[in-house]
Amino acid sequence: MSRPRPQSGFAYIAAIVFLVVIAGIAVALLQLTTTQQTTVNQALLGARAGLAARAGIEWVYEDLGSRCAQTGTITDLGDFVNDAGFHVRVTCSYRVYLEGEQLDASGALEAVVKHIYRIESVACNRNGPGACPDDASVPRPDYVERKRVATVCMTANNNNNNPFCN
Repeated sequence: MSRPRPQSGFAYIAAIVFLVVIAGIAVALLQLTTTQQTTVNQALLGARAGLAARAGIEWVYEDLGSRCAQTGTITDLGDFVNDAGFHVRVTCSYRVYLEGEQLDASGALEAVVKHIYRIESVACNRNGPGACPDDASVPRPDYVERKRVATVCMTANNNNNNPFCN
């Protein structure tokens, strides 16, 4: 009578299952790392685009009278491309309002003239020449666009040496 052989080979199956599980975890971690890095890059580009759009508003605000002389003025700021890597387009418009009355220096009543300026700045990291926003670049995974709008109210008659509205 022959003796039954002891069972063997279970360790090989367990080792293969263990290696498959470890490989699956490694692939999942690699994909998670790639996704996380893409998210961080998008957040960084978004912050830089927001600052470039804000710089466009500040550029207009420095010399509001001459840079927003005509309503609907559109300016592409080419210098920003070299400095920040973003194209910036600034649009400025204004409206004139007459509001109430005040006494002038001679004691006569005069209308308060107010200029309401609306400054809109759009920054994007498009490729090549053209305007911001760039609809053709939207499908790119690294395309970022930010828009900032500011409103400024100034009086035309500079009451009490304060050009801003009360």
